[in-house]
Amino acid sequence: MPDVVIIGGGPAGSTLASYLSMAGIDNIIIEGANHPRPHVGESMVTSTTRVFEEIGFLETMEREGFVKKYGASWHAPQRKGVFTIEFGEFPQPGIDQDYTYHVDRSKLDLLLLKHAESLGTKIYQGQYVQEVLMKDGKAVGVRINSFGEPVDIKAKIVVDASGRHTLLGKQLGLKRPDPDFNQFAVHAWFENVDKSIGKRDDDIHIYFLTCERGWVWQIPITDEITSIGVVAEKEVFKQSKQDVESYFNTHIATNPNLKNAMENAVRVNDFKKEADYSYSMEKFVGDGFLCVGDAARFVDPIFSSGVSVALASAKYASEQIVKAMEKGDFSEAAFKPYETKLRSGVSVWYEFIRLYYKLLPSFTHFIQSKKHRLEVLQLLQGEVFDRQDVPVLDAMRKFIKDVEQNDKHILRNALTDLELPDVAAAQEIST
Repeated sequence: MPDVVIIGGGPAGSTLASYLSMAGIDNIIIEGANHPRPHVGESMVTSTTRVFEEIGFLETMEREGFVKKYGASWHAPQRKGVFTIEFGEFPQPGIDQDYTYHVDRSKLDLLLLKHAESLGTKIYQGQYVQEVLMKDGKAVGVRINSFGEPVDIKAKIVVDASGRHTLLGKQLGLKRPDPDFNQFAVHAWFENVDKSIGKRDDDIHIYFLTCERGWVWQIPITDEITSIGVVAEKEVFKQSKQDVESYFNTHIATNPNLKNAMENAVRVNDFKKEADYSYSMEKFVGDGFLCVGDAARFVDPIFSSGVSVALASAKYASEQIVKAMEKGDFSEAAFKPYETKLRSGVSVWYEFIRLYYKLLPSFTHFIQSKKHRLEVLQLLQGEVFDRQDVPVLDAMRKFIKDVEQNDKHILRNALTDLELPDVAAAQEIST
């Protein structure tokens, strides 16, 4: 019987497994797919570098030649202006490089899975977990579908790292849709994208659109291939009554810089759709189980927070699991400090993203601000954990309030219709 069974071999599962194997804790990963498998989420934030180094994976990132990401650029919706931030402006403790990475997730996820295996984790691919086994309200193992036959695997601790499948969340009725974020994404890979717009070709480029909460990502996967994704309110897609390709092309044409960048682009794979991806679990832990990564919480892809939260949650969950193994205590109370820590960081991401969607083009005011620029950069780098207060978020709220109360303000019409609750209510939503 393994000490820990991990459901899912994505970044959260593989990173957690790596930490546990390094700590001498027997663990297995059960992954339904056979890697490599395609997956969206191709851009990292710099805080992930710290985790990669701790598990001995940073050398692999360098060796495999993933595109280096030194910063981010934003493009205005109806003119050719561009605003940039460089990660090197704010060095992070414990990180000796001023860049992170853009990745082909199918490649990254396979490499992380193999890395966990090299450290001692047992990997079972192509085996679907049907359910988590519960006894008197406590997780005691999993039931898998092994070549058509049910097989039970007992364990002291079960970790749900199943991503947006959220196996435990659905099984236990813990999943809660976000009340405000209802974004819809259409994305594909292209060759011949002109990446020369702006200061750096290899930034993540964000293009503002004129539709409600609309934006486009541009992420270089290799020197030849670029990921392009159109994101807007789901209702925008419904009301368009267009097929996916027509919808995509219509919005690409609305931003001057983006239209120019895509003028000679050639699509190299099928369009993919992502919808209804913002949610949280009522709780992240229980007797005998923890949820990590997207299986616990996913807000929005705008700041590449998905993999960041996945790796951070794996790190913090591993720390609590090590303590639980030492004490022989696998209760919900024993795992609760992990949930508290993860929620505190995710709540910062959540509030930052809410305010961003309210501001959208006006967000560049804070990028250009000498007073707030470094704080914004710190958030964009993924430094959201172990923080008691984030002054720039208060400044964003005040800015929004001042604009809304002034009918003649030049930026009044630039704010979106997203309603912002008071701070206490916002914190409640984020949990």
